[in-house]
Amino acid sequence: MKKIILIVVAFLAINSSLRAQDVEVDKKTGLVKVEGQDAFYLTPKNKSMMQNDFALENLNHEELAYLKYEEGVRYTSSGEHSTTNFLMVFTKSGNQCYLTGFSLISGYMKPIAKKIAGANLVQNGVISLTEERKFIVLNNGTFVKESPTPVPTERVIVTSEQPRTHIIADIALKENKIYNNSELVGIFKRSMEGNINIISVYNNNDVLVCKATHEDGNDNADWNIQTEGKNTTLLYNNATPLEKLFKYLVEKAIL
Repeated sequence: MKKIILIVVAFLAINSSLRAQDVEVDKKTGLVKVEGQDAFYLTPKNKSMMQNDFALENLNHEELAYLKYEEGVRYTSSGEHSTTNFLMVFTKSGNQCYLTGFSLISGYMKPIAKKIAGANLVQNGVISLTEERKFIVLNNGTFVKESPTPVPTERVIVTSEQPRTHIIADIALKENKIYNNSELVGIFKRSMEGNINIISVYNNNDVLVCKATHEDGNDNADWNIQTEGKNTTLLYNNATPLEKLFKYLVEKAIL
């Protein structure tokens, strides 16, 4: 819950700074100025009469991200409304997210520029990796995992029973998604059998890696964890029960 609150606070802070900034866009050149200073370019691509993509570029016109135009639908109490959305793919990392809810009628170039400027994504002509990760999480995006480092012929095999002591998990939850250090590592599902809570945990390949059970309403009961035919008992933390459970799974190389 604390992690979710922090994400919401960060989102509000970004929106607040976005409103306070003076952002101007030259629609002919795509140059974006923030507080009167040249900041970056939003260069139109695949232009047509009613829509186009954009390339986010630094002041040397080097591409930093690509924004692909997509149409969407938003449902409100007054009915169905068309929206303009953009799939934003960061060029270097491959990470991506959706920017949603823009209006074709009122225009979307300046709102996109204000969103990027408010998040402080472009710093010294490159994308800030720290701000990129925040931006991806806040916009329900996905992270591309780095290719694994080739393993030498002679090596020590670490089994799933041994903790990855060099990794300290920092767990955050968003709906049914599990993040470790802002990276999506799996999802979970809840179910009930009688008075027993069941948490089924899946990795990014949708493989079931764990089932954890706990007696509903009994804070003195421990987690019973089933993995690969083995049972483990874990102390139940009533303040952050799921976070502690998933932290254990990540640090034990189960998730």
